Amino acid sequence: MQILEKDYQINSVSKAINAGENSIIALPTGGGKSICILKLCQAMADKKVVISLRNAALIPQLLNTLTINGLTVSVVKSGYKYIAGGDVTLIMEQSFARRKHLNIECDVLLRDEYHVGCMGGVYIAMREELSPDLIIGLTATPIDRLGVYIDKSMNLIEETTTRQLIELGELAKPVYKVPSLSQEIDYSAVKMYRGDFSVSGLDCILLEHCSLVAQQTVEDALAHGRKVMLFANSINHVEALSDAFKLLEVPHELVHSQRATSDNDESIRRYKSNEVRLIINMSMLTIGFDDPTTDCVVLARPTKILRLYLQIIGRCLRASKGKANALILDLAQCISTHGFAEDHRDFTRKTAKSAAIMSERLSVTNISQFVDGEFSFRESIERKVVKRKSSAPRKKPRPKLVASQELIDRAASNRATALLRLNPRMEKFVSTIELVNIVYDQQDESSKMLDEIAMVKIVALIGFAYSDSLVDNCVNLVEALHAQNQSIRGLLPRISNLITAIAMKELSS
Repeated sequence: MQILEKDYQINSVSKAINAGENSIIALPTGGGKSICILKLCQAMADKKVVISLRNAALIPQLLNTLTINGLTVSVVKSGYKYIAGGDVTLIMEQSFARRKHLNIECDVLLRDEYHVGCMGGVYIAMREELSPDLIIGLTATPIDRLGVYIDKSMNLIEETTTRQLIELGELAKPVYKVPSLSQEIDYSAVKMYRGDFSVSGLDCILLEHCSLVAQQTVEDALAHGRKVMLFANSINHVEALSDAFKLLEVPHELVHSQRATSDNDESIRRYKSNEVRLIINMSMLTIGFDDPTTDCVVLARPTKILRLYLQIIGRCLRASKGKANALILDLAQCISTHGFAEDHRDFTRKTAKSAAIMSERLSVTNISQFVDGEFSFRESIERKVVKRKSSAPRKKPRPKLVASQELIDRAASNRATALLRLNPRMEKFVSTIELVNIVYDQQDESSKMLDEIAMVKIVALIGFAYSDSLVDNCVNLVEALHAQNQSIRGLLPRISNLITAIAMKELSS
């Protein structure tokens, strides 16, 4: 079978062979690491090449690529009969310790998904036992959990980026959507563990929102014919989300480590064969899962780990015939934390402090201006530029809240009965919100408006903790947001925080 390698693949292979030192080839997900492995094996036909893998699902895929291109392969893994003398030896890393008696010779060690366990004892013991003259790792994310370059002893080879492959049409063009519900959840109290949110801490929050996540996934993705991979936080979260989709009568599959391997394999088969268009998993499909027809990933859990985020969104970026684009549906504030697939990232950061500013991007960090609408990376840059231009002090003050008498009368008539139960301060507060809504409606900025359900919740919330100063502060808050041309959609959590602050102040006085 003729493999049509790309220039960046040829250059990566050539540089790795000629580097004179151990190297890591960084290729975006979908960039063709299997092709690079094949070309490395073909270019070093006179060497004893060993390929180390940690993901069993990759073995049949890579074995097929090598054999149909004329290479004989000796496989070291349970379930495979080992036949010595192959052009290449393919090893399941976790199986090697039990098969040292095979006395495998190794001049060159190739390791796929190099970022996984490269500092772990299993890999280090295998590397020392094989004692190769040259090591070449391949990964889309050559960084650790803190964003630091994974192995400072290795030379980094990066011949292309995700953005370049998207522009070349080698990867699908991403589009992004950030529903408003994702921006209203507060994760600040969740404890951290090994650089990320604790799983149990997140579950306390996420398990309450499963029905909303299911509904949003249906409305924004499944209803538009998309094929969806949803990434959850825990096994409990996977099961709870599955229950939520069942209530909506949405056919789906789920994958997690407590299910039988045969059940997981059948779920993956049904998804890949398009018998269902939704599969829910926690982490089992994050690395090495290849289904080019997937055109949407749903981020249903937040993460502080850039590497994990990039691996997840890469699952839908593979190009496929008839695939117009790939939707990244962010329900967990991941884009505002880590940016976009197209962002430039310097993977050579040497410290956690420098990694914290790894993403030197042009794209936005304040995602609120995109809430509830699909947008592209290019649009994010354009809006950022507009925002910068408009951020200069206005020569003229923003007009006070005014609206035509007809609109005011219409709004007043809708709430006349309710206002009979409100004192003057509360009436002023409700009136202020409605005036802001009217102005934004006239300016065709409905995304900034507060809907009726949120209005009811806010009035009820203030009713429980009523004080004149609270209502006055709420009025000032709405007017200040409007003066800054900011959305009032997220007013509920702001007022909740305001109530807390006033209560704490009163308690301390």
